[in-house]
Amino acid sequence: MMKQKALVSARTWVIAALAIFALGAADASAAERVKGQYATSNARLSQVGDLNAKLSRLCRKGLFKQRKVLRLSIGYIGEDGRGITGIAKPGWNLYDPTGVGDPDYTYHFYNQGYSNCRVYEARTPRPNQ
Repeated sequence: MMKQKALVSARTWVIAALAIFALGAADASAAERVKGQYATSNARLSQVGDLNAKLSRLCRKGLFKQRKVLRLSIGYIGEDGRGITGIAKPGWNLYDPTGVGDPDYTYHFYNQGYSNCRVYEARTPRPNQ
């Protein structure tokens, strides 16, 4: 009986130690990029581009959005405007049945799929030639 109690006690300590180790490992990996994250920025979320009210309304209706949510994203970790935006362009990962997207712009989606979806647009930089 005494051996069984000692074995149960030892097993409990081993499980507790493994749980503590797993929590520590999870904290370390949280500091790394998430799958599909293109970049991390200390800037304010609203500085990604110009807020487009018309496209934001279309996003709320599901008529202008990323095809695969957060397939490519930017995480904003600054004190003001923390969040994550999905990125899409016409011809690549953009669902745009009404055809309002401009190929010269990149679109950033904040809270896609929710009633407060916001779409920011930014002119796509030209590659250095």
